[in-house]
Amino acid sequence: MSVSENRPGQADGTDLPTEPAAGPLGWLELTVELMRDRSHSSWMLLHDEELLETVRGRGLVAAYLPGEVLATPDVVQLRLAVSPEGRVAVAPDGGPPQPGERVEEFVPALLDELRTVAFIPPEDKVGPPWLPVDEIVAEAKTPGQDSRVVYCYRGDDVVAATAFARDLETPMTVYRQDGWVVAATGHGPSRLLAAPPHRLTGAYPFAVVGRRGSSREFAFVERPKDKGLSVHAEWTPHLRPVVAEGAHPDTVELAEWLAGPRAWEARARSSGRLEPLSEPNLPDGMTAEQHLTIERWMAEPTDASGFLAETAARFGVPGIAARLAEARPGDPDPGSGKVVEPSRGMRFVADSLAEQDTEPTGRLPWMVLERALWRRPVLGMLLGVGELVVALVLGGLLVAGLLAGWWVWVLAVVFALGGLAHLVPAIFRWRTRRGQTEPG
Repeated sequence: MSVSENRPGQADGTDLPTEPAAGPLGWLELTVELMRDRSHSSWMLLHDEELLETVRGRGLVAAYLPGEVLATPDVVQLRLAVSPEGRVAVAPDGGPPQPGERVEEFVPALLDELRTVAFIPPEDKVGPPWLPVDEIVAEAKTPGQDSRVVYCYRGDDVVAATAFARDLETPMTVYRQDGWVVAATGHGPSRLLAAPPHRLTGAYPFAVVGRRGSSREFAFVERPKDKGLSVHAEWTPHLRPVVAEGAHPDTVELAEWLAGPRAWEARARSSGRLEPLSEPNLPDGMTAEQHLTIERWMAEPTDASGFLAETAARFGVPGIAARLAEARPGDPDPGSGKVVEPSRGMRFVADSLAEQDTEPTGRLPWMVLERALWRRPVLGMLLGVGELVVALVLGGLLVAGLLAGWWVWVLAVVFALGGLAHLVPAIFRWRTRRGQTEPG
């Protein structure tokens, strides 16, 4: 099971295009997350007024969003327009947008002027080398109490949920509803499951329903190892355009596009300025209703309070998951849940189950046999049952007096233990792989 720190904006970059295409206005967008705490520079907190004064003084075309909206009050988002050649958009003297400094020169200069450090998604941390930039960013980007994550998987076995609690090192409230297990963290979780769990630490389909302040996140994975439908949708409030009085119309329009690209493009299509979208090429397994629901919510500019409930319902995830995610600190949870503590014993369970999910390697005859049993759980069950039958037969012959000797007792015990060692993991693998294509 993979675990990461709970810091908004983290990603591995695998979903990003290697060469982003320019937007409909001919510009790209660049989001810079600025840290408000400047005590490392013996300076006061970075307030919005100072940031906006700097943005206007440099003539930047930009939009911004205070981190309080995303449950990260020590961060402020600044989104800039960048030309395809990598130059930051400026609008000097009230004119239209034009390319300015190169990004790699502009960002350090901006941070030096503001006396702070920054995070640029998906993984760049920028600041002077004499500062502990990683630690500053990590602390600032950890969400506060107005955030929550709910993990869901189809089934009725809570072993996976207890393994979640142990790996995340936090109590979880577990519910069984409509054939799903729903496991909710407390408010302000400091860690997240960075990837769906292994097959033996959680059944599939697997869903994540989360909220950080006003932002919402929904993820759905139908089957493990990139097989089947995989969906990830995140809604965040539109940013606030930074526009000087009397700004050029092109500058105003570019700032509005930066604030909410999808909403701007939706308006442009409805007015006929942009061509209507062609029929979407849906991923295998995704319905048109699911796609339309997500697209409609992604274009919503201000309020997505119904996004989680409607999207989860489209994918068959129980409604209680969205209700738990939407709950604010202090709100009572439904009383039917069971609190699961991250006990030490669950580390053994989680590690053991994760080990069972790892395909054996090696070329020795014994490892070849173990790999075959791992790939075909039914064979493991048959072998385990066979070994137990042999143990019972030997025990019966000993009791009846037809066999004698301590070595027969030892042999019976060996067959019994071997049978259990093959049967129990095989049953776990068989249960969690039902409805999935066998590996191999």
